[in-house]
Amino acid sequence: MKYNIRVVLGVICVLSVFIIIIGHAENQTRREPLSAAMKAAGAGVEEMSVNAWSNVPAAGQADADLENMARSAIEKLGISPDNYQLSRNHTEYQRMVRAEAIADYFHAVVISEVILPQGESKQPETYLVVMVETKPESETDLAKWNNKITAVIKDFGGTPRISTCLVGWLDGKLIDGEDNIRIKNGFNAVNATIIDETSYDNFASYTGFTPAISDYLEVSGKRININMAMRYSPYDNRTYITIGSPVITREY
Repeated sequence: MKYNIRVVLGVICVLSVFIIIIGHAENQTRREPLSAAMKAAGAGVEEMSVNAWSNVPAAGQADADLENMARSAIEKLGISPDNYQLSRNHTEYQRMVRAEAIADYFHAVVISEVILPQGESKQPETYLVVMVETKPESETDLAKWNNKITAVIKDFGGTPRISTCLVGWLDGKLIDGEDNIRIKNGFNAVNATIIDETSYDNFASYTGFTPAISDYLEVSGKRININMAMRYSPYDNRTYITIGSPVITREY
């Protein structure tokens, strides 16, 4: 499914203060390709994040409506009221309620928000943002969280745009050029075509397109739906591998 890059980036600019999220998915089609790419690069999946956002036009826009939406959404993820914190933020441009849960190897954030447009001809818009970061116990966890987050947003009448990132690592520092070889191995595992690449000391990043993933962004006439990066960290003497679809949407 193709997305208009101008629309996607426009919404991201509005929401990026809280969390950067782009892309779209309807099922687990991207889970297996990303895990396969990680395995081909020589690492296991140690961390995962699933991020989703959607306009929810049918939702109420009063402060009480936003709070109820945030509470309901995070509890639909299976998090009890005792295990999350609620905060509020109001500016001249938006009104937001944020529910957040933090535990060992788990972090969840739900944001319900009304964007207040500038200009008399425009109407306020309500958005729901859901993010989960965790350490997966198996590949089925990827599909589980994708499906759960999709269901939460659909319950509020939204159409979720979802992005996924996986993180793995290798002990030590790779020899010169090995990071590029490992990324290409990952791309080859999912039959991905390289669109762009960046490489310098201790860092490499590739973006591309794979037919194994149905959704994509289109940038300058080119389809993009996979992004792999490798970075060496002298702090813990690890080489980190990050894989995202359609692109990486977390620090790496």
